[in-house]
Formats: sequence, structure tokens, C-alpha cells
Amino acid sequence: MIKVYRPTKLPQALNYKALWGATLFAGGTDIMVRGLENRIDSEAPILFLDNIDGLKKIERVNSGNESRVVIGAGVTLHELIAHELTPLMVKDAANRIGAPALRNRATLIGNICNASPAADMLPALYLLDARVDLTSKHCSRQLPIDEFILGPGKTALNADEIVTSVSLTLSQFDDYFYHKVGTRAANALTKLSILAAVRIESGTIMDWRLTFGAVGPTVVRSVEFENSLIGRNASILKEGKTRTEILKYYSDLISPIDDCRSSAEYRRCAAMNLLRRWLG
Repeated sequence: MIKVYRPTKLPQALNYKALWGATLFAGGTDIMVRGLENRIDSEAPILFLDNIDGLKKIERVNSGNESRVVIGAGVTLHELIAHELTPLMVKDAANRIGAPALRNRATLIGNICNASPAADMLPALYLLDARVDLTSKHCSRQLPIDEFILGPGKTALNADEIVTSVSLTLSQFDDYFYHKVGTRAANALTKLSILAAVRIESGTIMDWRLTFGAVGPTVVRSVEFENSLIGRNASILKEGKTRTEILKYYSDLISPIDDCRSSAEYRRCAAMNLLRRWLG
């Protein structure tokens, strides 16, 4: 018989995790699939996190000149969508995951820890410079999301740690473009996705960001290339030379694969077409 623990306090959960290396269960929408595919230890104790009030908060934190929103590990996608502090692009991505019943159980943290290249929430988290908070019985640490997710299904989470929250910048953009490609309009698995955002002040590019999902082993983003555009006159974004440069750069950067959801050729073609749509 599998042992099950459902603590009400985080210290209890951390103690159980340290003692027994229990399998974490937040919303359970990914772990149930992994269990059916025998990708988890079926004999390990199950540690439920959905009864810990301290993990169900969404709050704003100001540090110096930066404001961030902190989202607890127990916050469901439905709660995330409904909260006033959640950035619109995050709500947009969450609204396109599954059906209402799934969003009532699934959590943002679960989508992160599953570490799928096609995870719906990850492009927004990468674009908003997410930081992942990890806690064990003895210490806490924080990692940028691109250091936490190491590859498909792989993270930097240690055996005795729990992801307790994730924080996002509350960046201001004039416009953003999000598109998820699936087999149908709703309740569909992702073939690929794109999220782009821009802020222009007095004709100058103040911020320009772009992420792709499901066209590489992790979310594709190049801060270096983004920085090469920031500070330049916004008119360059309409120039054919700049558009060609952007398309060429990201075409070389992405590395889609063939799998059961789609082909590498389709993913590359669709990704570049969506980027053309964003560039106008």
C-alpha cells in the first residue's frame, strides 16, 4: 500500500520530503499521466501540497526599482487567471490550457516542474524572467528559470527540495503577441507556441522580447539578440533588412524535432510564419 501525506504546514512537508523522498503532488494533472506511463516510482510515498495555505498566495513584492509577482506552488491555473496581479500574457497562456476542469486542478508550478519543451506556460515565464524558489528542510535557494529547467523532463530540483513559488517581473509592454498551435482551437496539446512583446517610447525601442515553445529542448529565447535591438530607432522594425535579420537569426536558433505531435518541418515553417505575422 502506498503511503500518502497531506500536511497543512510547509515545515511538515519539507520534513516528509527529506525523510522519505516522497513524490510531490500539487494538481496531479501531469503526475497521473507519468504514473500510467511508469515514469515515476510507483512505490514512493505521495506528498500532497494542495492543503498548505502558505503555498496558495499571489502577492506583489518590490525590490529596489523592480516589482515582481510571487505565485505560490499551490495556486491553480483558474486562480492564476482570476487574480488581478497576474500579467495578461500569463492569463492568456493559462486560458488556453485544457478545459475548465483541468485548470481547476493544474498548477503553474506543476507545469514548470514537468519541464516539457511544449509546456504552455513556459514561454511567458521565460519572457518575464521568472525565478524559481526552492526550499529544503535546511536551506532555500533561487534559480532563474533557464537554470532550473535543464532539458526535457529534467530540472535542477534536488531530492529533498520543494518548489515553493515562482516570481515574475511586472514588465510593461505596449503590445504582445501570443499564439499556440494545436490540432484544434481548444483543449489541445501544443505543437509549438510563440510569445513576443515590445515597448516603444518616443520612437525608441525600450524593450523587445521573443520566446518560442516546442521548437527546442527548452524554451528558445536570446537575450543577447534582444539587447541588440533595444535602444535603436523603432522604425528599423519595419525595414526589410531588419526583418530578414530577425527571421534568419531565429530560424538558425530553433531546433524542432519530429515526434507524435508534429514534424520538424511543420514546426519550423509555422514558427517562422508566426514570427512574420508579429513583425507585420
